Amino acid sequence: GEGARRGREMFSDGEDDDVLILELGGERIVMPKFREEDDDQDADDEATTSSSSVVVMSPELAVERVGVGPFQRRLTALCTLGNAADAVEVMSVALILPAAGADLGMTDAQKSALASAVFLGAFFGALLGGVLGDARGRRLALALAMAINALFALLSAAAPDATTLILCRFLAGVGVGGANAAVFSVVPEFLPRASRGKHAVVLASGWMFGSVYAASAGWATIPTLGWRTFLVASALPSIACLAGVAAFMPESPRFLASVGRGKDAAAVLRRVASANGTAREIPDGLIVRAKASGVVSGGVVSGGGAKRGHREASSSFASLCRDPTLSRRTLLVGAVWFFVSFGWYGLMLWLPEYFDRRLSADDDDDGSSVADDRVYAFALLVALANLPGNVASAFAVDVVGRRTTVAWCSATASLAAAAFAVVGGGGVSGWGGYVACACVFNALSVGGWNALDLWSAEAFPTATRSTAMGALGAIGRVGSLVGTSACGAAIGVSLTAPAWIACVAMVMGSAGAMATNLETRGRALEDVVGEEGGGGGE
Repeated sequence: GEGARRGREMFSDGEDDDVLILELGGERIVMPKFREEDDDQDADDEATTSSSSVVVMSPELAVERVGVGPFQRRLTALCTLGNAADAVEVMSVALILPAAGADLGMTDAQKSALASAVFLGAFFGALLGGVLGDARGRRLALALAMAINALFALLSAAAPDATTLILCRFLAGVGVGGANAAVFSVVPEFLPRASRGKHAVVLASGWMFGSVYAASAGWATIPTLGWRTFLVASALPSIACLAGVAAFMPESPRFLASVGRGKDAAAVLRRVASANGTAREIPDGLIVRAKASGVVSGGVVSGGGAKRGHREASSSFASLCRDPTLSRRTLLVGAVWFFVSFGWYGLMLWLPEYFDRRLSADDDDDGSSVADDRVYAFALLVALANLPGNVASAFAVDVVGRRTTVAWCSATASLAAAAFAVVGGGGVSGWGGYVACACVFNALSVGGWNALDLWSAEAFPTATRSTAMGALGAIGRVGSLVGTSACGAAIGVSLTAPAWIACVAMVMGSAGAMATNLETRGRALEDVVGEEGGGGGE
């Protein structure tokens, strides 16, 4: 056909017998020739395609040619729903704790265990889901994570006692922990470099949507229909996401190419191009081939697993630990995850308690009895501050860069936390000041979070991206647990002590981002570590 003819015209031998030169769209690409020792799956692809019509593209070039359109918008919306399930899971426990505690006769120790169960479950879910995503694919990892979350969210609604409820919420947390690694890996892998920033910010905004949904559903159901009905409603985002994955979402073409399934990757990209109206950009006989396949381990690329279309589950995790470049990235970016999680969760989960105590003091002075309504109103205002943070970060990540956005948002959020401590430590009057400071802190923090998610996903090669996102998510869960515990203990010292703690933590997060010169804005996604045009300097 016409596509095959163009492919043959653009596909020629270079002077070096070891390479082939591919010219597409004005771009000159040097690719390694197929050899007997190459991956078995790619050899099968070549054998089943006429040698006169074979066209090889790198994943980056193929994704750029497909472009952005309705397919990526649907995919981003679907994965945003999966990210929203995380917020629903975290908020659900806080919302049901008073009613469920009274209904099941929970002790203080059991309430504490219930509050921590989701974070502990998400820690293990992030690690396991990340490894699964690199071993078996992003689609399977996301579907399994959503199924686990939905199943145990529904079972928790029927929990007969406190122990069963705690166990179910722990397992539901395993699900959302695994989902985060999958969604933040797969969305960038379908996008050209110029579009990754804005789509990633939309994906990260799922937290805001999940928070609003959880708060609205809780307010509508818990007082009248009970906490068990609310837990059924909390499973709906996961169920909807699972249905969307089963009906619509294909496997990542970058993942397929990285495990030697170049023809399958081309089929996925052909489907994307058809949805976007760019089918003419995908030539007949296309094979998508990473510059190397397998997993980087100790600086050596291993092709193992391509014959089966997957990797050994332990290989991607071992690469993060053994390869000097990957381990350094994991430590540096992981430190930022720890401190930002420490500061944000530590202060934000403590805010309702602060509002309640301050408004109770107002009640004691003027005899008012509307403190509870104002706590809900203040919490809603702070949650809505996500919106300007999301909008601003969508532009900042492309204008000043991912790393710089993380650093500056964290630094300015620390100033907002300090202002909150100063204003909030004054008299019982003037609540507008400390609510405004809390809103500014949340908006700036969310902007940093969005950039951090994107920066992290782009910093690691396809072969280890899901595992890396899972490991970073697990580090963040540890930071959130430590932060909430530290701020909870600090309340006994001073009502504003948590704000000062958050201030210091956000400064440390900003310093961690500035400690590396790793910038990923405008760069091609790496398929193997050290690939030219990848993550940039360290």
